[in-house]
Amino acid sequence: MKKGFTLAEVLITLGVIGVVAAISMPTVIANINERVNSERQANIAQKITQAMEQMRAHGLLNTKYASTDAFVDELQKYLKIAKRCDSEHIAECWPTEKVTTSDEEEYEVSKAKTGASLKHKNNKTGNVGLVLADGASLIMTYDENGDNTLDVGSEVRASRTQLPVGGGKLKDFPYTTSVTGAIDFVMDVNGGKGPNSETINGKWHDIRSFNGAQFAKGMVCDFEVGNLCVKNLEATYNCINTCSDTTWDSHGTENSYCSNNCWAGAKKACADIGMTLASRANLNTIYNARGTNDKVPNIGCFWSSEENSAYIAWFKCFDGGREDEFKFKKYSALCVGN
Repeated sequence: MKKGFTLAEVLITLGVIGVVAAISMPTVIANINERVNSERQANIAQKITQAMEQMRAHGLLNTKYASTDAFVDELQKYLKIAKRCDSEHIAECWPTEKVTTSDEEEYEVSKAKTGASLKHKNNKTGNVGLVLADGASLIMTYDENGDNTLDVGSEVRASRTQLPVGGGKLKDFPYTTSVTGAIDFVMDVNGGKGPNSETINGKWHDIRSFNGAQFAKGMVCDFEVGNLCVKNLEATYNCINTCSDTTWDSHGTENSYCSNNCWAGAKKACADIGMTLASRANLNTIYNARGTNDKVPNIGCFWSSEENSAYIAWFKCFDGGREDEFKFKKYSALCVGN
């Protein structure tokens, strides 16, 4: 006697499958979106980097520019730009009138007129809005106050960065090189499709940051440990040139690698968002909090704000290992504030 499923059993099975699919589909879609957005972010960063590599080849990174406008005048010769907006019309180059910041507040894009409005508090130069040929929207600022030149003969160092690809996983992407230390920008990687928000509660959305630029109004904590607000920049910051400007490393000129001082770059990146690079005591406090918060890193090596010598600074590897290294090495940065 042959046996089979009854119609009722088949309908129940299909119903269960439908419920499971309905529950899991939003997560699957969110993971796909996160990966696609990260791929677009890396692609935009590489396009800007390639344009600046060409500028360097023509000797155009051996000087300071008077403003972001002056810098973009040269950049646009090497980058396909569909639209450009000055600081007074910045919102015309952005797909939405408002965004949701990491502070979970609405922010009017038209207010993003200077570098200071992108959390680079000492940068008062007017921003420039750009729409690239592929539809990506950027608001860029150039820091005319910093030492942002790169000698033609200097070694250019490539940088990779970890970006989310869904399911709580990170992937290493080719990202930029040391030629982009002079610029910062925010980018909308999906053309305004939504949710039009920055990273919130550790979840990355469609508005991404390059070199720490953000719409956010206040300090942005990835997590808190005691009274410490902690922002994990990972290794997305740029190493900087301290050969002549020792603002971020008082011993910068003493080092043979001063054109590529990553420790100083980590300090500057934290200061640019109104925070400071974690001290050795801060790192120990954060290290001891592992397991209490799933956002506290379990692995990775992080610079401290303290030097061991003119050439070497202290750091801490959360998965063990030595704790001091030459300043040209690129470790991650944990920024802290109260």
